[in-house]
Amino acid sequence: MLVLLAAGPLGFAGASGLAAWWLTAAVSHPVGAVPTDFSWPVETVHFPASAGDVTLAGWFVPCAGAKQAVVLLHGYQADRRMMLARAHWLRAQGFAVLLYDARACGESGGSNISAGWLETGDLLGAVDFLRGRGFTEFGCVGVSQGGATIALAAARLEGLRWAVLESVYPTLRNALDRRFRLRVGLPAWLAGVLVVPFAEWRLGADVDAVSPRDGAAGRRCPVLVMSGERDGRTQPADAKEVFDRVPGNKELWIVPGADHEDLHMAARDEYQRRVLGFITAANQTNLKI
Repeated sequence: MLVLLAAGPLGFAGASGLAAWWLTAAVSHPVGAVPTDFSWPVETVHFPASAGDVTLAGWFVPCAGAKQAVVLLHGYQADRRMMLARAHWLRAQGFAVLLYDARACGESGGSNISAGWLETGDLLGAVDFLRGRGFTEFGCVGVSQGGATIALAAARLEGLRWAVLESVYPTLRNALDRRFRLRVGLPAWLAGVLVVPFAEWRLGADVDAVSPRDGAAGRRCPVLVMSGERDGRTQPADAKEVFDRVPGNKELWIVPGADHEDLHMAARDEYQRRVLGFITAANQTNLKI
């Protein structure tokens, strides 16, 4: 009987540990060559994160005469290929573009994914790389974890002229709760009562410190916030929560009919019209951080 009574809690603890490991584990894999239908020359590059703890792999798309470079940040457990269509389009608009694998993803180093927390060092390293190529002004486009990374790093992104945040959770607790409710039908405080402490231990992070909502309030540059109308992981209300904390010049677009998916693919023509209009307006302002 005692064995049976112990089996339940021990099984729950074991399952929680496995879930925490899966949520934070590396998803390293080969990315391969740039597709042959990519119209612009591409350099395969490697550079360190700002703390020097990992080496990141990416593609740099140069553009002769470009005054501004754009950094593209992919979503959770993805890699730089997720951002290729945006890279192709932005290069056609006259920007140099850097897209890279976040730590523990694709061909980059690292052993843990942290939903944007540790990845801030990756973004700072990417900006340092671009400064080494002579750029002093930047734009950033980030999807889900990538957008959270931009918001969390905002206070340290000198030279950032504009940012596009797609499908970004307001707080990590919110993100976990949304996902637990979708996957197991229970709130995170119940189903994830041990997952969170295990994950915090693996990452050396406090879940309550991971707040893109608060990070977005830290610097002033034009920001475009997007979310899918039917997104259950980052609901429109969550995107609005981030948007409300952004100071100054900002725009909000709820993409009709879209889920937690690639919004560029879901509404390509409107996406490109809105983003290009936003970038043009941002670059015409005198606001620079």
